[in-house]
Amino acid sequence: MGAGAWWEGTRMVAGRNLAEGARSRAVRITTLILLVVGLAVVIVPKLLGDDEPTYTLATVGEASAPVRAQLDAASETAEFAVAYLPKGGAQEVELAVREGDATVGLAGSTMFVRTDAPGSFPVLVAQAVVAEQSAAMLLDAGLTPEQLAEVTSLPPPEQVEVGPVQDEGRAGVGFIVGIVLYLAIVISGNVIANNVGIEKSTRIAEVLLAVLRPSQILVGNVLGIGLQTLVQLLVLSVPIIAALTVTDGLDLPSAAAADIALALAWFVLGFFIYAFLFAAAAALVDKVSEVSSVITPVTTFLVVAYLAAIIVVPQDPGSALSVFLSMFPLTSPMAMPVRWSSGTVPEWQLVASMVLAIGAAVLIAWFGSSVYRRALVITGRRLKLREVLPEKG
Repeated sequence: MGAGAWWEGTRMVAGRNLAEGARSRAVRITTLILLVVGLAVVIVPKLLGDDEPTYTLATVGEASAPVRAQLDAASETAEFAVAYLPKGGAQEVELAVREGDATVGLAGSTMFVRTDAPGSFPVLVAQAVVAEQSAAMLLDAGLTPEQLAEVTSLPPPEQVEVGPVQDEGRAGVGFIVGIVLYLAIVISGNVIANNVGIEKSTRIAEVLLAVLRPSQILVGNVLGIGLQTLVQLLVLSVPIIAALTVTDGLDLPSAAAADIALALAWFVLGFFIYAFLFAAAAALVDKVSEVSSVITPVTTFLVVAYLAAIIVVPQDPGSALSVFLSMFPLTSPMAMPVRWSSGTVPEWQLVASMVLAIGAAVLIAWFGSSVYRRALVITGRRLKLREVLPEKG
């Protein structure tokens, strides 16, 4: 059989799977849900993005100009609003705080703070009061207003955030990507396994084998389900990538868009690594009811890889275990996207990980095809793996 004829048969099987998926109500509903989720991720932050917290400061009379200036400057930097509530005396200030009309109250040297007040705002008020009193003492000590302005205008030290990741927002996206990739691979793998189990138990495979090679049936199943799942991931990802690259609706770094796009490539690699294992395992069954038990080893390893990716890697992306998980082909499809989003991975490790994954996908495809080819033609009983392993030599 020539390459053209082989591909034509494979395309026919893949097309059949795609057509069945398009007719499936469950697939259409799932795709619609993913579209709604993708749009919600874009729209909801825009609807909520303009809401900034407002803190109220109650004072005896009008708040002093220095205190106002300090709090207003802090509010612009930290993106919150400050409202000022003048009262006639200390008791009224305390009552305003107690009844929830004010977040913090100032009455001379006394500051009233609600028990549920955010920790940062009372501190800012206290700093503003101390700064006002310090300025008054310096003026009394003989400093001129110009000298006082020089002292109070000293900039704070530059703040540099350090931690296991360079950007928490981007790392959060990577964490979610790891979860989505796991779900996509495990769900599509189960669909392939069930398809193979149905084809074998209902003898559909025997009909297909009359005109097609086992490799055509296997690759057609894998490609059909893989394309269907990839389309669903695109439906979920495209609105988010567009929002990250075109608009400012999401409070996330622009690098997250590239991370999501890269995750689609990792899905393809991870899917091909595990899809052939799911198909080969399912070919061992004689009844559809046996599929879930026979694919348990593959599913178990996939679950372990997923848990390691979302638990171990975020804690310390640079540890030896995290590096191993992101380079080992059976775990890298989940672990490398999470680790890469930390911003601390050398590019050569990403390239090496993908090359290793491609090599593993080719080897597993060959192994899975060999097992599938031998198991598909044996019916009447459940097979053991050793009965259909590729012959040595």
